[in-house]
Amino acid sequence: MLKVYCYNRLYVVRQYVREERITEMNIVSLALNNYIVVAELVGLWVMLDSNVHLKKRTINVTRIVIILIFTEAVLWAIERWTREIGYLTGIRIFLTPTIYLLHPVILLGIMEMAEFVEKNRLLYYLPVIISAPLIYTSQWTHLIYWFDDNNLYIGADSILRYYPYILFILYVVLFVGAFMYRYARYGTAERKGILVSVIAATIGVALHIVFEIDEDYSTLFASLLLIYYLSLSILTAKEDTLTHLLNRQCYYSDSKKLKDQITAVVSVDMNDLKKINDNQGHDAGDAALKTVADCLTKSGLKNKKVYRIGGDEYAVFYLNKTEDVVRKDIEDMRAYLSQTKYVCAFGYEMVNEKEHDIHEAMRLADQEMYSNKAKLKDSDERRIAAHREATIRVMHEALGSGMWGMEFDESGKMISVDWSPEFRKMIGYTDENDFPNKLESWSDLLHPDDKDAVLKEFNDTVSDYTGRKNYDVEYRLKIKSGQWRRFHAIGRLLRRENGVPLSYVGMFVDITDKDNNAGDAEVLLNDRSSDTAVV
Repeated sequence: MLKVYCYNRLYVVRQYVREERITEMNIVSLALNNYIVVAELVGLWVMLDSNVHLKKRTINVTRIVIILIFTEAVLWAIERWTREIGYLTGIRIFLTPTIYLLHPVILLGIMEMAEFVEKNRLLYYLPVIISAPLIYTSQWTHLIYWFDDNNLYIGADSILRYYPYILFILYVVLFVGAFMYRYARYGTAERKGILVSVIAATIGVALHIVFEIDEDYSTLFASLLLIYYLSLSILTAKEDTLTHLLNRQCYYSDSKKLKDQITAVVSVDMNDLKKINDNQGHDAGDAALKTVADCLTKSGLKNKKVYRIGGDEYAVFYLNKTEDVVRKDIEDMRAYLSQTKYVCAFGYEMVNEKEHDIHEAMRLADQEMYSNKAKLKDSDERRIAAHREATIRVMHEALGSGMWGMEFDESGKMISVDWSPEFRKMIGYTDENDFPNKLESWSDLLHPDDKDAVLKEFNDTVSDYTGRKNYDVEYRLKIKSGQWRRFHAIGRLLRRENGVPLSYVGMFVDITDKDNNAGDAEVLLNDRSSDTAVV
């Protein structure tokens, strides 16, 4: 009996010493095994304060991921210690599923760093949400794994025993897909580092599954986070933060680095951004810039690099593309823009080293773009002029007055005159053959005592590029019957942005017997033209 008692006491002492040593070894192991992890994470934490390229949200999410990785390392060490105990504990039942779920959650956090999951966040989190109750209850359902009374891990006799690894690999695939999509406009060189790291991590996980080796992934996660953070910083430094296009610095760099591959350049300029900012606010302007950027990249054409090089200016480089491909892509971009309310001017030039290099090609593309912009602007201004003319036509019909209009070219020279049918009818003429559409048809009928003063007023209004002077005169005019009648004429000029006349519209009223109508006409014309006199 004494021998048995002594043996039992010795066993208890040895067991106690063994557990104490295990505890000490795990504390030491936790510190030593995760020394590199802690050093990397602390270093990254400190570096976050100095990053000026990443958004505040990205930095905050990165801190959360650091905390999750450190938590995973600590929980893994505790869970490993619970394996050495000869009986099952509630701590291990809780820790094992928590660690399994932390792995995909850490990957989700890394995806959140680059805003991969903003649009479909619920879909990305759904697998983890569904998996949580399955893994946490597996001890009792035996669906995936469980622990017996001797604290031994037992996997299910089906493929579900690998469910935690499958879940992790699923998120690796989602991460790679989201990363490739997010940075599709960049070349492979910019994405290569992070992709190599992710692929290596995936292979490591696969090998652990094949050889059934259960190891802590915190070192892997820390290294992946560091490499990813470095890649994200580099990529973010190269992109325009608003539109996610390549930025101006990258444009200059690529023009040198890729000069042997660039075969075409395109200059793009958005119209009326200032008006959008002034009238609708800068949020509307930002939305417009992002919409245009999406239209410029929507085709998904490979070896096409799009840059935002200024406020509303964009540039495109085509690598090893023919002119037919470039023209087709420009038409596609215009088609996408036509589905929005925004307009852009385009100019392109092929790069030919014998005739001109990239910079010369870009200068020529800019010239073509500005020419296209002027045409678009002129068309838009004429659309406004036509709208105003239609408005005035309605007014003069209501007042029984006559309307006239004139058009000017870009140099300010009058190119056409239009006397309305109502105008001709008021002075006794029937059609254009009877009263031609030219200025002399009217000026030759002015009373000799009024002619010089009226024409001077007319010309002074045209030549006043400030737009402050309005045409408002009374004069006598000889009608077809030979009778002299008195008229009140009012005219307003629609001008281009540089002040050059674009369109001159007006109306005149016979005031020989109807003095009141002239005053009504002036009030209405002033009201309708006050906000469109200068474009």
